[in-house]
Amino acid sequence: MKRTAALLALVLAGASMGSCHAARVFAPAPAVRVSSAALYALNVEFAQSLDRASAQDVAHFTIRSAGGGAVAAISSAALIDTLYGRVVQLVIPAWFGDSAADRADFVVQTRGLVDAYGRAIPDADTFVRTGLAYGEGMSALFDTHCTSCHGASAPAGSYRTDSLAGLRGSGLDATPNLIIGDPNSLVVRKCKPGNSMFTAGNLTDLDFESIRDWIVDYRARP
Repeated sequence: MKRTAALLALVLAGASMGSCHAARVFAPAPAVRVSSAALYALNVEFAQSLDRASAQDVAHFTIRSAGGGAVAAISSAALIDTLYGRVVQLVIPAWFGDSAADRADFVVQTRGLVDAYGRAIPDADTFVRTGLAYGEGMSALFDTHCTSCHGASAPAGSYRTDSLAGLRGSGLDATPNLIIGDPNSLVVRKCKPGNSMFTAGNLTDLDFESIRDWIVDYRARP
């Protein structure tokens, strides 16, 4: 009993230190999350690893306008998360070059999927506003995962993520950490699965894909 109490005290003490390298405890991730990958594609992330054949069958996905409009035809579903097998990219050809599909509201329906162990995944209807922008989702992503260590009070590596100007700035050298359109920008490389900021920030593969796609495909738009 005394040992249990001592261990609990140590855990609480460590949590209260606020170290950037201390383990963080977050609320469970939503069962399904959706984000834009480009004007013509959506990334869908699940809480569990997927059976590849199930994930890549377009029959398991439907995209509808949130206003109850027509169904958008999906040409392909690809399991793009090679590390955990949780992210599927859906391609919607009709949206290519159609500005009306940008910053529009849709519902992604997932039906009849199974996980990597053959177990049924609960059906879900998930809302998404298409497009990626700093003021529409990306600022919240950086604030949630990065700014505790890269904010005004503790700009680790002389780099801040609490503003668009800060993200476009440099850290310990003169080269900007975020270079618009460049998939090799330092902030992209650091946040890649398996790299330092992916781990320290408790990012998921969808978070990384969103950061890269915002910088590369959406030109880090405000």
